[in-house]
Amino acid sequence: MIPGGELSQLVDSAAEKLEKSGITATDRRILANGIRITFIKNNRSCGINFYYSSKKGFSVVPSGGDVDLSQRIKDILPSDSSSLPDGTWTGSDEAGKGDYMGPLTVAAVYVDRRQAEQYRSIGITDSKQLSNDSVRGYAERIRSSSGGCFSIVSLPPLDYNRRFTVLSGRGKNSLDLLAECHAEAITELLRKTPEPVRVIIDKFCNEKRIAYLLPEGDYMLDLRIRGESDPAVAAASILARDAYLDGLDRISHKFGITALSGAGEKTDMACREFVREFGPDVLDEIAKIHFRNTLKVLSLFG
Repeated sequence: MIPGGELSQLVDSAAEKLEKSGITATDRRILANGIRITFIKNNRSCGINFYYSSKKGFSVVPSGGDVDLSQRIKDILPSDSSSLPDGTWTGSDEAGKGDYMGPLTVAAVYVDRRQAEQYRSIGITDSKQLSNDSVRGYAERIRSSSGGCFSIVSLPPLDYNRRFTVLSGRGKNSLDLLAECHAEAITELLRKTPEPVRVIIDKFCNEKRIAYLLPEGDYMLDLRIRGESDPAVAAASILARDAYLDGLDRISHKFGITALSGAGEKTDMACREFVREFGPDVLDEIAKIHFRNTLKVLSLFG
């Protein structure tokens, strides 16, 4: 939805209000469904996305840059719908992006306020802060309590490598593949839920890279730094990590050698064991072969 005059007027008014507090607007860009402005104060700068709809009102969403300045702007310009007291929203997050072995996984979770409060009350948080056993336990609780309002996309290495090769030939990279997976998970989820007020994605790219892949709708797209602070994104991060661990288990069971997460020396050593046993072509089935680890793993085999 291209922002109309009403949003432009609200943004102009907001910029004038911020100017009185010494915060200056330096750049304005039209987004798919809003307006982004870069603000500066002293030596600090940040981006702010503004959205408006008749149903949801005026929304102020930080979009990178200085966190303290972003918060100051939100304090001056509180969003009508930032707390979403009665709304619904979808959060998505990924796992395996930086791991050499195993799949790339993305999950999306749909919540209302009640469900979000329930997730928060039982300790749902960023999966990176949890042990694998805790991730497994929380993932089961999310699946059993969500009413099916989640979706998971998992690309095993063979599929990941094939799709990466295609994108690379078009001048794109792994972030474009990740954007496609987020869009696939969100699209699948929105087919079976009412339209949410907001779609929150743990930020890994700019809006241009992903917005065109998402289904049309009257929702706000919120690419949020540290998105796992939101319960829906936190729940998605747990489901994505659980799916990633499932992918490692499948590799381990198929080949009889333990597959490891990460991208360090221990992972390289494990991959060398796979190559010694099954030959170098096995990497296409167990790892993301565009990683620099591939050269290190194969360097010992001549």
